[in-house]
Amino acid sequence: MRLTPASLLPALLPLLTPWGETARRWHFDPAIDGEWWRAFTASWVHADWRHAALNSACLLLLAGLGGRRAAWPLCALALLLPWLIALQQLALSEPQPFLGASGVVYGWWAALSWLKRREAAGLWLAAALLLRLAWQGVWPNLGPGGEPVLWSAHVGGAVLAPLLLIGLSYARRAALAASPRSSAHS
Repeated sequence: MRLTPASLLPALLPLLTPWGETARRWHFDPAIDGEWWRAFTASWVHADWRHAALNSACLLLLAGLGGRRAAWPLCALALLLPWLIALQQLALSEPQPFLGASGVVYGWWAALSWLKRREAAGLWLAAALLLRLAWQGVWPNLGPGGEPVLWSAHVGGAVLAPLLLIGLSYARRAALAASPRSSAHS
């Protein structure tokens, strides 16, 4: 397991951003209008240091499992998933406020399952992810402050990440096909 510098920063971001009461001012809340930046910051701030450390440890583990091949896709997901998870929450019939990188963690987990889908490791990652999501769906968890863990953000991250990777892959292939250099070789 080897960490690459590219995926190290997103993995450490939960430890570098506020937690506790300060973090609550940065969380995503559907009832607050005009503070669009909260859609991004909510995925990186945490309720307390344990919450931040656990999410950071999970991201570090996943970055290490992904290695060099997964570094840039994981970084792209670190930038895009927070926005999409927030939008997904707004689309729910009862949108909930949230904070924490758990949705990104589940997104990275699903992304690694997808990137390694032709290997036994990818199948094991996918099976563990599905079992974990099913477990949480049946027996919901509580956060450090006693608030319910937002399972919908976990599912959102797990569903959105592979879809984003597929979309980015198609966009990259289309850009390569349309580039003057590739048409000169045709």
